[in-house]
Amino acid sequence: MKKLFIILFFSLLLPASTFAWGAKGHKIIAAIAKQCLEKQVVDSVQKFLGVMSFEEASVWMDEVRGQHEYDYLKPWHYVNVEKDKTYVKTKDPEVVNQIEIYISVLKEKGVRDKENIYFALKVLFHLIGDLHQPLHCGYKADKGGNEVELQFLKRKTNLHKVWDTEIIEEENISLSDCLTLANKMSAEEKKKIQNNNVEVWMNEARTLLPEVYNFEENIKQDYIDKNKPVIEKQLVRAGIRLAMVLHQTFKK
Repeated sequence: MKKLFIILFFSLLLPASTFAWGAKGHKIIAAIAKQCLEKQVVDSVQKFLGVMSFEEASVWMDEVRGQHEYDYLKPWHYVNVEKDKTYVKTKDPEVVNQIEIYISVLKEKGVRDKENIYFALKVLFHLIGDLHQPLHCGYKADKGGNEVELQFLKRKTNLHKVWDTEIIEEENISLSDCLTLANKMSAEEKKKIQNNNVEVWMNEARTLLPEVYNFEENIKQDYIDKNKPVIEKQLVRAGIRLAMVLHQTFKK
Protein backbone atom coordinates (compact mmCIF):
# COMPACT_ATOMS: atom_id res chain seq x y z
CA MET A 1 0.00 0.00 0.00
CA LYS A 2 1.45 3.37 -1.01
CA LYS A 3 0.23 5.20 2.04
CA LEU A 4 -0.79 4.16 5.54
CA PHE A 5 -4.24 5.73 5.29
CA ILE A 6 -5.18 4.23 8.63
CA ILE A 7 -2.78 6.30 10.69
CA LEU A 8 -4.88 9.46 10.74
CA PHE A 9 -7.72 7.48 12.23
CA PHE A 10 -5.83 6.71 15.40
CA SER A 11 -5.59 10.37 16.29
CA LEU A 12 -9.37 10.89 16.31
CA LEU A 13 -11.08 11.50 19.60
CA LEU A 14 -14.41 9.68 19.48
CA PRO A 15 -17.16 9.33 22.08
CA ALA A 16 -17.81 5.94 23.63
CA SER A 17 -20.30 3.87 21.68
CA THR A 18 -22.62 1.12 22.84
CA PHE A 19 -24.08 -1.65 20.75
CA ALA A 20 -26.64 -4.40 21.19
CA TRP A 21 -25.49 -7.49 23.11
CA GLY A 22 -24.53 -10.46 21.01
CA ALA A 23 -23.78 -8.43 17.89
CA LYS A 24 -21.55 -6.04 19.79
CA GLY A 25 -18.19 -7.33 18.54
CA HIS A 26 -19.21 -7.23 14.89
CA LYS A 27 -20.63 -3.74 15.23
CA ILE A 28 -17.48 -2.47 16.90
CA ILE A 29 -15.46 -3.84 13.96
CA ALA A 30 -17.76 -2.10 11.48
CA ALA A 31 -17.50 1.18 13.40
CA ILE A 32 -13.70 0.98 13.49
CA ALA A 33 -13.63 0.32 9.74
CA LYS A 34 -15.90 3.28 9.03
CA GLN A 35 -13.73 5.62 11.08
CA CYS A 36 -10.66 4.44 9.15
CA LEU A 37 -12.06 5.45 5.79
CA GLU A 38 -12.14 8.67 3.84
CA LYS A 39 -15.61 10.13 3.29
CA GLN A 40 -15.47 9.35 -0.42
CA VAL A 41 -14.98 5.65 0.28
CA VAL A 42 -17.67 5.61 2.99
CA ASP A 43 -20.10 7.27 0.59
CA SER A 44 -19.25 4.80 -2.19
CA VAL A 45 -19.80 1.80 0.10
CA GLN A 46 -23.00 3.33 1.49
CA LYS A 47 -24.37 3.72 -2.03
CA PHE A 48 -24.38 -0.06 -2.38
CA LEU A 49 -25.62 -0.70 1.17
CA GLY A 50 -28.55 1.66 0.66
CA VAL A 51 -30.49 2.18 3.88
CA MET A 52 -28.42 -0.48 5.69
CA SER A 53 -25.73 0.93 7.98
CA PHE A 54 -22.20 -0.44 8.31
CA GLU A 55 -23.17 -1.89 11.69
CA GLU A 56 -26.32 -3.53 10.31
CA ALA A 57 -24.35 -5.02 7.44
CA SER A 58 -21.91 -6.58 9.90
CA VAL A 59 -24.60 -8.70 11.60
CA TRP A 60 -26.76 -9.62 8.59
CA MET A 61 -25.26 -13.11 8.22
CA ASP A 62 -26.13 -13.96 11.80
CA GLU A 63 -29.60 -12.48 11.57
CA VAL A 64 -30.58 -14.73 8.63
CA ARG A 65 -29.33 -17.97 10.20
CA GLY A 66 -32.86 -19.07 11.09
CA GLN A 67 -34.09 -18.72 7.50
CA HIS A 68 -33.68 -21.99 5.60
CA GLU A 69 -33.03 -20.29 2.27
CA TYR A 70 -29.73 -19.13 3.80
CA ASP A 71 -28.65 -22.51 5.17
CA TYR A 72 -25.88 -22.60 2.56
CA LEU A 73 -24.17 -19.73 4.41
CA LYS A 74 -23.63 -21.69 7.63
CA PRO A 75 -20.24 -23.25 6.77
CA TRP A 76 -18.97 -19.87 5.58
CA HIS A 77 -18.54 -18.61 9.17
CA TYR A 78 -15.58 -20.84 10.11
CA VAL A 79 -12.80 -23.16 9.03
CA ASN A 80 -11.69 -26.30 10.87
CA VAL A 81 -8.00 -27.07 11.23
CA GLU A 82 -7.20 -29.78 13.74
CA LYS A 83 -4.74 -29.18 16.56
CA ASP A 84 -1.08 -29.40 15.48
CA LYS A 85 -2.14 -29.39 11.81
CA THR A 86 -1.69 -26.62 9.26
CA TYR A 87 -4.29 -25.14 6.94
CA VAL A 88 -4.47 -26.78 3.53
CA LYS A 89 -6.25 -24.91 0.76
CA THR A 90 -9.36 -26.63 -0.61
CA LYS A 91 -12.40 -25.53 -2.58
CA ASP A 92 -14.68 -25.97 0.42
CA PRO A 93 -17.05 -23.07 1.25
CA GLU A 94 -15.25 -21.98 4.43
CA VAL A 95 -14.40 -18.59 5.85
CA VAL A 96 -10.97 -18.09 4.23
CA ASN A 97 -12.19 -19.05 0.76
CA GLN A 98 -15.37 -16.99 0.99
CA ILE A 99 -13.51 -13.86 2.08
CA GLU A 100 -11.13 -14.24 -0.85
CA ILE A 101 -14.00 -14.87 -3.28
CA TYR A 102 -15.96 -11.81 -2.20
CA ILE A 103 -12.94 -9.53 -2.15
CA SER A 104 -12.56 -10.53 -5.81
CA VAL A 105 -16.23 -9.68 -6.39
CA LEU A 106 -15.63 -6.18 -5.05
CA LYS A 107 -12.53 -5.74 -7.20
CA GLU A 108 -14.63 -6.59 -10.25
CA LYS A 109 -17.52 -4.36 -9.22
CA GLY A 110 -17.44 -2.54 -12.53
CA VAL A 111 -18.84 -5.65 -14.23
CA ARG A 112 -21.06 -6.82 -11.37
CA ASP A 113 -24.61 -5.67 -10.71
CA LYS A 114 -25.55 -3.72 -7.61
CA GLU A 115 -27.17 -6.70 -5.89
CA ASN A 116 -23.97 -8.76 -6.14
CA ILE A 117 -21.95 -5.94 -4.57
CA TYR A 118 -24.56 -5.50 -1.85
CA PHE A 119 -24.34 -9.20 -0.99
CA ALA A 120 -20.52 -9.20 -1.12
CA LEU A 121 -20.34 -6.29 1.30
CA LYS A 122 -22.61 -7.99 3.82
CA VAL A 123 -20.52 -11.15 3.60
CA LEU A 124 -17.20 -9.36 4.03
CA PHE A 125 -18.40 -7.09 6.84
CA HIS A 126 -19.29 -10.21 8.81
CA LEU A 127 -16.73 -12.84 7.82
CA ILE A 128 -13.67 -10.65 8.27
CA GLY A 129 -14.89 -10.23 11.84
CA ASP A 130 -15.52 -13.95 12.28
CA LEU A 131 -12.04 -14.88 11.09
CA HIS A 132 -10.49 -12.83 13.88
CA GLN A 133 -12.32 -14.79 16.58
CA PRO A 134 -9.85 -17.66 17.21
CA LEU A 135 -12.51 -20.33 17.64
CA HIS A 136 -13.91 -19.61 14.17
CA CYS A 137 -10.70 -21.20 12.89
CA GLY A 138 -10.49 -23.81 15.60
CA TYR A 139 -10.77 -27.56 15.96
CA LYS A 140 -13.38 -29.80 14.32
CA ALA A 141 -13.25 -32.23 17.26
CA ASP A 142 -15.14 -29.82 19.53
CA LYS A 143 -16.83 -27.74 16.80
CA GLY A 144 -14.76 -24.65 17.48
CA GLY A 145 -15.32 -24.78 21.21
CA ASN A 146 -19.10 -25.13 20.94
CA GLU A 147 -18.93 -28.55 22.59
CA VAL A 148 -16.57 -27.43 25.36
CA GLU A 149 -18.99 -26.99 28.25
CA LEU A 150 -17.87 -24.92 31.23
CA GLN A 151 -18.92 -22.41 33.85
CA PHE A 152 -18.37 -18.72 33.14
CA LEU A 153 -18.51 -16.84 36.43
CA LYS A 154 -20.70 -19.73 37.69
CA ARG A 155 -23.03 -19.61 34.67
CA LYS A 156 -23.28 -22.67 32.41
CA THR A 157 -22.12 -21.95 28.86
CA ASN A 158 -19.53 -23.09 26.30
CA LEU A 159 -16.09 -21.87 25.28
CA HIS A 160 -17.20 -20.56 21.90
CA LYS A 161 -19.91 -18.39 23.42
CA VAL A 162 -17.45 -17.06 26.01
CA TRP A 163 -15.30 -15.69 23.18
CA ASP A 164 -18.13 -14.63 20.88
CA THR A 165 -20.06 -12.60 23.40
CA GLU A 166 -19.65 -13.22 27.10
CA ILE A 167 -16.27 -11.60 27.79
CA ILE A 168 -17.28 -8.65 25.61
CA GLU A 169 -20.54 -8.30 27.53
CA GLU A 170 -19.11 -8.92 31.01
CA GLU A 171 -16.32 -6.39 30.51
CA ASN A 172 -18.47 -4.00 28.45
CA ILE A 173 -15.80 -3.74 25.77
CA SER A 174 -16.59 -0.69 23.66
CA LEU A 175 -15.39 1.17 20.61
CA SER A 176 -13.53 3.61 22.84
CA ASP A 177 -11.70 0.70 24.53
CA CYS A 178 -10.52 -0.50 21.13
CA LEU A 179 -9.42 2.99 20.09
CA THR A 180 -7.41 3.30 23.29
CA LEU A 181 -5.62 0.06 22.44
CA ALA A 182 -5.07 1.17 18.85
CA ASN A 183 -3.48 4.42 19.98
CA LYS A 184 -0.91 2.42 21.95
CA MET A 185 0.17 0.40 18.91
CA SER A 186 3.51 1.23 17.31
CA ALA A 187 3.67 2.43 13.72
CA GLU A 188 5.38 -0.84 12.82
CA GLU A 189 2.56 -2.88 14.31
CA LYS A 190 -0.09 -0.83 12.53
CA LYS A 191 1.75 -1.32 9.24
CA LYS A 192 2.01 -5.07 9.83
CA ILE A 193 -1.74 -5.31 10.42
CA GLN A 194 -2.36 -3.78 7.00
CA ASN A 195 -1.52 -6.88 4.98
CA ASN A 196 -4.02 -8.39 2.57
CA ASN A 197 -3.29 -12.09 3.00
CA VAL A 198 -6.39 -13.79 4.39
CA GLU A 199 -4.50 -16.95 5.32
CA VAL A 200 -2.12 -14.84 7.40
CA TRP A 201 -5.11 -13.44 9.30
CA MET A 202 -6.41 -16.95 9.96
CA ASN A 203 -3.06 -18.35 11.10
CA GLU A 204 -2.52 -15.33 13.32
CA ALA A 205 -5.84 -16.01 15.05
CA ARG A 206 -4.95 -19.68 15.46
CA THR A 207 -1.79 -18.80 17.38
CA LEU A 208 -4.11 -17.59 20.14
CA LEU A 209 -5.81 -20.97 20.59
CA PRO A 210 -3.44 -22.40 23.24
CA GLU A 211 -4.33 -19.54 25.57
CA VAL A 212 -8.02 -19.74 24.61
CA TYR A 213 -8.02 -23.32 25.90
CA ASN A 214 -5.91 -22.51 28.95
CA PHE A 215 -8.76 -22.43 31.49
CA GLU A 216 -10.25 -24.24 34.44
CA GLU A 217 -13.74 -25.71 34.24
CA ASN A 218 -15.06 -22.65 36.04
CA ILE A 219 -13.71 -19.63 34.21
CA LYS A 220 -12.80 -16.92 36.66
CA GLN A 221 -11.85 -13.28 36.53
CA ASP A 222 -8.13 -13.92 35.96
CA TYR A 223 -8.92 -15.64 32.62
CA ILE A 224 -11.14 -12.72 31.66
CA ASP A 225 -8.50 -10.16 32.62
CA LYS A 226 -5.87 -11.98 30.57
CA ASN A 227 -8.02 -12.30 27.45
CA LYS A 228 -9.92 -9.01 27.39
CA PRO A 229 -6.98 -7.19 25.72
CA VAL A 230 -6.60 -10.11 23.28
CA ILE A 231 -10.21 -9.71 22.18
CA GLU A 232 -9.82 -5.94 21.89
CA LYS A 233 -6.73 -6.41 19.74
CA GLN A 234 -8.54 -8.84 17.45
CA LEU A 235 -11.45 -6.41 17.06
CA VAL A 236 -8.99 -3.65 16.11
CA ARG A 237 -7.18 -5.87 13.63
CA ALA A 238 -10.46 -6.91 12.01
CA GLY A 239 -11.66 -3.31 11.74
CA ILE A 240 -8.41 -2.11 10.15
CA ARG A 241 -8.38 -4.98 7.68
CA LEU A 242 -12.03 -4.51 6.72
CA ALA A 243 -11.26 -0.84 6.10
CA MET A 244 -8.24 -1.79 4.02
CA VAL A 245 -10.35 -4.07 1.80
CA LEU A 246 -12.94 -1.33 1.31
CA HIS A 247 -10.24 1.28 0.65
CA GLN A 248 -8.52 -0.87 -1.95
CA THR A 249 -11.76 -1.67 -3.80
CA PHE A 250 -13.70 1.62 -3.54
CA LYS A 251 -11.01 4.32 -3.51
CA LYS A 252 -11.20 6.30 -6.74
